[in-house]
Amino acid sequence: MGDDFEGLVDEVRASGERLRATLAGMTEQEARAASLLPGWTRGHLVTHLARNADAMWRFARGVIDGAPAPEMYPGGPEARAAAIEEGADRPVELLRADLQFSGVRAARAMGSIDAASLDTDIHWKHTVPARMIPVLRWRELEIHHVDLGLGYAPADWPAAFVTRTLATELPALRGTGWDGEAPDLPEAELLAWLIGRPTREGLPAVPGWPY
Repeated sequence: MGDDFEGLVDEVRASGERLRATLAGMTEQEARAASLLPGWTRGHLVTHLARNADAMWRFARGVIDGAPAPEMYPGGPEARAAAIEEGADRPVELLRADLQFSGVRAARAMGSIDAASLDTDIHWKHTVPARMIPVLRWRELEIHHVDLGLGYAPADWPAAFVTRTLATELPALRGTGWDGEAPDLPEAELLAWLIGRPTREGLPAVPGWPY
């Protein structure tokens, strides 16, 4: 698992680089425009990704220091929402710099977790082991990259991301009691449907993700 964990951290770094390449061309007007997430501009979304990186950094540092963070966002959901709202309208250069700094710091910290600490509990939406930290960050980066609506689509997701996420989230959907039939789609489109980003109309409805 140690080698796999290191590989996941490398995937996080690669996803961050792809996102930064997309954001390098984002204009001020595009930053203020709506993202594909209802109620959020692209500035909201980039700020969220930066604050999520801070949360992953706190999780990783807590594991390394032997004092796991008690919650994902200090102050809870209200403080999280306020921080995103406060940062959403910053100039695009500040949005990019914030994401760059926070993302690199988070990846560096999670890459410093030793193998003996990978089963340390962290307090995400539910308790998960520390080995999940890069998985959680990878999902945020890849899914919200699509949500920016700047040309990155489910078809651009790395095959490893699609395969790994389907392997856990299809069974999780069944665990909700949903008894429908999954549509016959290419894997990337199947994952997009599963997490509430369908690429075509007429697909079966599923509960809100994450399950």
